[in-house]
Amino acid sequence: MNRKPNILVLYNFNPDWPESDLAWTRRMVRQLTGALTFTGYTARAYPIFDTLAILDQFNPRDWLIWNWVEELGGQPWTDAIIAAELEARGFAFTGSPAAVLSFSVDRMNIKQRLQELGLPTLPAQRFSQPEQAGGWDVFPAIVKGCTQHGSFGIEPEAVVYNTTQLAARIHYLRTELNSDALVEQFLDTREFHVGVLGNGRAEALLPVEYDYSAFLEESQRLFAYSYKHDETSPGYHAVKMHCPAPQDNAQWRVRLQEVAVGAFQALGIYDYGRIDLRMLGDEPQVLDVNPNCDIDFTSAFMLGAKTQGLAYHQTIQKIVEQATERMPV
Repeated sequence: MNRKPNILVLYNFNPDWPESDLAWTRRMVRQLTGALTFTGYTARAYPIFDTLAILDQFNPRDWLIWNWVEELGGQPWTDAIIAAELEARGFAFTGSPAAVLSFSVDRMNIKQRLQELGLPTLPAQRFSQPEQAGGWDVFPAIVKGCTQHGSFGIEPEAVVYNTTQLAARIHYLRTELNSDALVEQFLDTREFHVGVLGNGRAEALLPVEYDYSAFLEESQRLFAYSYKHDETSPGYHAVKMHCPAPQDNAQWRVRLQEVAVGAFQALGIYDYGRIDLRMLGDEPQVLDVNPNCDIDFTSAFMLGAKTQGLAYHQTIQKIVEQATERMPV
């Protein structure tokens, strides 16, 4: 497509959210639409709660969707349903397609795909009931919800040191979040997040290191949900991000970027994503692969881009240009 498309920014806006979340969303959308306008695009933003009927008014040949809709009707992890409807309507949109989002909602799917392709990631097991906890014997371990993302269920209590604690955490995930548990060794080592841009020829951004040195207890040295979202949490201000990273080991940086691109391509991610890793000796281990990752102005992704020399509006433009290639002619 030779001419610039018009951009429809679709984003979640749930009336039940607290005012602080609604204000944050409005701020992110203003910054995004400002960046699009600055780079020469005509952009309109529409809040989405439980329907995409607003799209009835628009022609997929003229409008590209900036897809920031992650749930419908307040139901979490329904982003694949949204992407599937956009595809059925014939719209091109930023971020990954429905098949990728559906596959990656399950952490064990990601783990198995990485292992099949020889990418470094720790062994893990899936447990659905507390009675199965005796089948795991590597401690300390971290217990994650198989189908939970955005750090849901990640907190100091997710790090367990014996079978009794493991059983209790499996029970918590089943009763509170209705999720199976993915259990793997807990690495109390350096953590890096690496953003990746592109499609066929993906490019890793500079790695960002998460600094947990303010915490004495190893179970606190992880990016808990409260650290991300609760300004009253001790971790909200204590966790620091450093970029470029690591500054003391150039070989690690190269390897982190290499593994990140490999993981990005292994899942078939479109446009942008983020890979989370921790070190095991000199080899990074993939903790998580995040299509359609956070790209707000405070995110690790944007910090990596900025440090690499890409301003916010330039990064947004790159994502749009990649998605534009998929527009119908």
